[in-house]
This record gives sequence, C-alpha cells and structure tokens, in this order.
Amino acid sequence: MTYAASILITSSPAEIDGAPASWQLRLRNDDGQGLNEMGTAMKAGRGHAYSVTEEPGAKIVLAFLPNHPEEGIGMLARVPTSEGPDGDDVVFERSAERPMAQWAEAGENLLRIVPQLGPDAPAGDGVDDCLPCPGCYRPVYGSSSSHTLIGATPFPLTGLCRLCADGTTLRSLRQADVPVDPEQLVVLETVTAAMA
Repeated sequence: MTYAASILITSSPAEIDGAPASWQLRLRNDDGQGLNEMGTAMKAGRGHAYSVTEEPGAKIVLAFLPNHPEEGIGMLARVPTSEGPDGDDVVFERSAERPMAQWAEAGENLLRIVPQLGPDAPAGDGVDDCLPCPGCYRPVYGSSSSHTLIGATPFPLTGLCRLCADGTTLRSLRQADVPVDPEQLVVLETVTAAMA
C-alpha cells in the first residue's frame, strides 16, 4: 500500500493579509496525532490550535476558532506567533470562514484521511506541481479531469475543475455569502453565463 505524506487543503475563498484570495495549506503527517486532534475538534465544534512549524523564538499555528466571528460560523486561521514582549499579539496571516456544519464535515473527512498518511512529507505550505483552476484555485493535476470553454466566453478558460464548470462553486459561494476575489468572481460568473 502506498501512503501519502501529507494533505493539501485548498480553501477558496479565503483571506491572505486581509484580502480575498485562495489559500493552499499542506499539513504534514506527525504520526496522525496533531491531525487527528484537529479533525476531532472540528467535528465536535470546539477550538483547537495545531503547531505547523516551529523555529527558535517563533512558531506558526493553525487555529480552529468555532463561532468566530459570529455564532454558527467558524474560522481556520494561520497565526504566526513569537516569544517576547509582543508575543501575545494575534495576527491572522491567512484565514477562512465557513458555516460550522462545513467544518464538522471537514473534520470527519480529515479523520478518514489521516490513517492513509505516511511519515514523510515536504515542508510547510509548498504548492504541488499543478495548475490552479481559474475559478476556485483548487489544484488541477495532469491526471485530473478538467474543462475548457473556448468561444462560449469573451476569453478562453482552460483548466476548470468539475465543480466550477458545472456551477457548483458559484452556487456554494453565493449560499455562504462570503467575500470572493474579484478575478475569481469574473471567471465563475462568465462560466455560469456561458453554460446557461
């Protein structure tokens, strides 16, 4: 049996330094302990922090914050911390907000995936050798099915993932009522208009 060394999560929409964007996060296997704890916390709807990287004097934490910023909404945030006088300041370097039910589902999926992970993984937030879908920024690998719209739109759209091509991504974003990167929104609306 071949084991994967890590999980690549793409959150779109998300915020990076306060601006709408896409966030690709690679979580390494640590014998399953941290990932299992995070999955269990997300499924149960309780807060949890998971150290992603640690260096002398600083570390980066992945924090799950239930019912933040409001009841029924949870946030996953990448938070750099440091030791010293300003070590208590919290800055959300990257974050993604979703309804708590979606976080619970993500926790269940994480708990299903963890047993399939191997012990070795590349470091940090590296992005795989793939192209991002222009509608949602999810990775589209050479082995993935992707869609191309030529002539049906004002500009050719290539490498669309199945969820963007069939309109699922735009419907989900509208239902969640979250801010979307303007370039991403143009692509998604163009695809929807072309498919109508």
